[in-house]
Amino acid sequence: MFHFYRRAILCHNLRFKTLKPSSFLLLQPFCSSSSSSSSQNHTFTINYLIDLGLSPKLASKLSTRVHFNDSQNPNSVLNLFQSYGFSNSQFSSIIKICPTLLVFDPNKTILPKFNFLLSKGASKSDLVHIITQNPRYLYQSLENSITPSYDFLKSFLQSNKATIASIRQRPSSINTRISSQNIQFLLQNGVPQSKVAILFKDWYFTLTQNPPIFEKVVVELKKIGFDPKTTFFITALRAKSLTSAWQTKVGVYKKWGWSREDIVAAFLKHPWCMLASVEKINAVMEFFVKEIGWESTELVKHPIIIMLSLERRIVPRTYVLKFLESKGLIEDVKLAEPFKVTEEVFLKNFVNCFKEEASQLLKLYEENKKDVPDRVFKKGSPPGPWKGRKKVRDQDHDEDVTTT
Repeated sequence: MFHFYRRAILCHNLRFKTLKPSSFLLLQPFCSSSSSSSSQNHTFTINYLIDLGLSPKLASKLSTRVHFNDSQNPNSVLNLFQSYGFSNSQFSSIIKICPTLLVFDPNKTILPKFNFLLSKGASKSDLVHIITQNPRYLYQSLENSITPSYDFLKSFLQSNKATIASIRQRPSSINTRISSQNIQFLLQNGVPQSKVAILFKDWYFTLTQNPPIFEKVVVELKKIGFDPKTTFFITALRAKSLTSAWQTKVGVYKKWGWSREDIVAAFLKHPWCMLASVEKINAVMEFFVKEIGWESTELVKHPIIIMLSLERRIVPRTYVLKFLESKGLIEDVKLAEPFKVTEEVFLKNFVNCFKEEASQLLKLYEENKKDVPDRVFKKGSPPGPWKGRKKVRDQDHDEDVTTT
């Protein structure tokens, strides 16, 4: 509910009716007398904004951007938003960003933009979400900005359903200037339209970079061997575009003994390894190097492992492999394939095929999928307590990643 102030405001011979709480504030129309001054209008605007739930300080600040001397138009705007399902708090948040909406003609300026989204298949809840997150949408020209932007998005996403879903995910995409130069450069360099669509849906802001920088990255990725027709290419584009994060992760991998050539080789094999967080990279490296005894450069050959879940995959499978090694059923746990295959294949090749131990192995595997954070592995011995490992789950892949 808006916070309403029960008060009478006296301006010369005019008195506002005492305010009553309601789902939206409906002030009595204010008829200005010929002697009303600009300061009275200013006071009216401030009080109206306060009654919408804004703080007196913010209301005073916004009153320099919008002012009105009666409540007729603001109330019409309020009624329109209410009729489409906006809550009091949502409307307040919109007015904080776009106070001049209160003086817009609701039927001529706001309603057509509501109807545009609804006509494309947006639900009322979609409409409320998009506009609450991006109220500046209502400032855009329907003919010159909104419609062309929407059509441009749809040309890549193919359907109204996919386009509305993309806008709901990133509401600013409907009125943020997209660099057509970047799009054209991708297409000219062999990136299929379907892959550009993935950028729209998942990594939209990659497309809004400064064109010269963007083009340099595209050329560099092609030069080191990425095929622009693949998802690997656009994943690499996303990773390389995050300049600061890229440099940080290069430093982390170097700390673990990788050369620049190692980093490039791993990046080519599985570019997602440069999208893992620093915490995740360190956790996986520490586990394989300190607990299993791998050389860190072994992960250059299998960078997909960096993206696998420690808790749900790597640790429970290591329990199984350690057990098998301790029984002499396998020679070495320093194998990559057991970690990379699907669960079905892992159970077939490393659990169920050992008839006498299968039930014990399966129990060991399942138990340690549930209770991982308190255990650690000691080099050269069966699993022991794993001391307080913090869970790291960012961008884990539960199954094989073979997308192209």
